[in-house]
Amino acid sequence: MVKDATEYRDAYGPDNLFEDIKNNSRTFTAKQQNTEAKKVELPPIINARDLISKNPQQPPQLIKGLLHQGSKMVLGGGSKSYKTWSLLDLGMSVSCGQPWWGFDTNKAKVLYINLELPDWSFKERIDDITTARPELHKLDNFDVWNLRGHSASFMQLRPAIVDQVKQGYGLIIIDPIYKVYGGRDENSAGEMGELLNEIEALAVKSGAAVVFGAHFSKGNQAMKESIDRMSGSGVFARDPDTILIMTKHEAEDTYTVDATLRNFKPIDPFCVQRVHPLMERNDTLNPLKLKKSGMKTEQYPVAMLLKSLGVDELTTTEWQERTCEQTGMKPRTFMAKFAGIKDDPNTVTKNGAGKWRATSPIYPAGWNAKTANETEVQKCN
Repeated sequence: MVKDATEYRDAYGPDNLFEDIKNNSRTFTAKQQNTEAKKVELPPIINARDLISKNPQQPPQLIKGLLHQGSKMVLGGGSKSYKTWSLLDLGMSVSCGQPWWGFDTNKAKVLYINLELPDWSFKERIDDITTARPELHKLDNFDVWNLRGHSASFMQLRPAIVDQVKQGYGLIIIDPIYKVYGGRDENSAGEMGELLNEIEALAVKSGAAVVFGAHFSKGNQAMKESIDRMSGSGVFARDPDTILIMTKHEAEDTYTVDATLRNFKPIDPFCVQRVHPLMERNDTLNPLKLKKSGMKTEQYPVAMLLKSLGVDELTTTEWQERTCEQTGMKPRTFMAKFAGIKDDPNTVTKNGAGKWRATSPIYPAGWNAKTANETEVQKCN
């Protein structure tokens, strides 16, 4: 018995091989429904003059300067970098039209597709955030789809999601994205490209912005370009319209955020710092000071003192007590940090009543200058 065409040729000669192939070959016809190419509906080609005359309008900016409705955004970060907390804070902020990480938002209906947390844990996180940010307590525009235990490929989930988004969502958050890989290989550019195409189809079909989180690859991320820090084939670093990358900073529980934007002007890197349950923007830190491999993290940076001082005027004792209560810092640690800034007018100044004020205050989440001024006027009246 011969095993293949080569052995057949050697045993019976090439002429017999070709003759037998000719006489015994047949055309394989797959079932019509599998071979017939699906008709792809594409928009027509139009002249540029027609495009100009149509004057297509820019969609609403859900996050001003960062994200349009109908676009895609990825939030990339390492393991345990509070991505879910940040995405939940983002969704609740948009649902209420409140600022997020210092960026104004436009109010829109939000769908949060939770693929990882049990419903009780998700509920507790909502409670924690609304306690820290009372302005987010109205949840009329914030819907949750708890799919823990129902993970599948995004291709399978998209029809069901599209059915849900007929309710008019402006923002859809998918967390975490790896739960909808299905059998796809994260390191395959083709397979990840297919996933991103599915997400784009959802954004186009629903008109909603789609946001998801992605994790970093292994190793020291400070030595890589920001968009190269995410795990996988690199598609996540090219395809989304908005890419936000969170990289560990020298300071404890602090991250530098780099933004790569397709449809907006570039913005400078900035820092966000963990103040449970939130990640809050901290513009007093240098975003270039990324944590290097083997570097010991500073547990209590000076910025913590300025954050606790905020927009208030406090005596040294009041300031110390508030900082120690909020951060767990020891009084002697406070005084050591305080000694390094008290004589720097670019950091703090002291008024005639002996109270300290930050030269460039760090505003608390949800702080509104107009509302604050109106409150002061009411107090005076």
